[in-house]
Amino acid sequence: MAVQSVTPTPSIMTDVSGSETVAGKALSDMNAFLLLFTTQLQHQDPTNPMDASDMSAQLAQFSTVEKLTQIHGQLETQQNYLASINNAQGLQFLGKTVSAAGNGIQVADGQISEASVELEKPANVTVTILDESGNAVRTLALGDLEAGRHEIAWDATDDAGNSVPDGIYTFEVTASANGTPVTARSLIKGDVYGFRMEDGISYLVLDDSDGLRIPVSSVVRIETSEPAV
Repeated sequence: MAVQSVTPTPSIMTDVSGSETVAGKALSDMNAFLLLFTTQLQHQDPTNPMDASDMSAQLAQFSTVEKLTQIHGQLETQQNYLASINNAQGLQFLGKTVSAAGNGIQVADGQISEASVELEKPANVTVTILDESGNAVRTLALGDLEAGRHEIAWDATDDAGNSVPDGIYTFEVTASANGTPVTARSLIKGDVYGFRMEDGISYLVLDDSDGLRIPVSSVVRIETSEPAV
């Protein structure tokens, strides 16, 4: 299926936050231990030197801390390498249209992002739209639907017919047949505008900079643009 390229200029967005690294703390502890150890040597009684076994134990502790510091440094290097691989993979999604498992809907200028429900078998379906606080704003009775994927048609209004504010909403699907629950999968769709890393997880940003964020692992389908013949 050919789709039109996204209009906005795609971008890569990174959100990197952190605190003192484990390696940095280990190095601080090692320096403190070394200072304590050398001070102890300077103030020991020359006529009653430190017991050799105690000194060996302290030196072993120092060596252990040093080794741990080296290991943590290597782990950080590997983490940065894996992050660079994720960033490179994220570039491959820019400008493509993806479908993903998710239940988010973006409302922008009265228009909603694409969302659908996929049924395992025929069922009677009801969709409830929730705002960011989890309050129900609209209930859509979709009625009896066949098995397969069905688009969720919502006009961005609440149950009273008032337009809802722009923002990110979620939806819940209830499906049943003769009183028995039917498996229904919530899906969202959009053009990949950007790529973001947060807490070690790779996210795709759909449609615009304020669009839905979905984990890369939730993508179930990728559509690429094809040049006109």
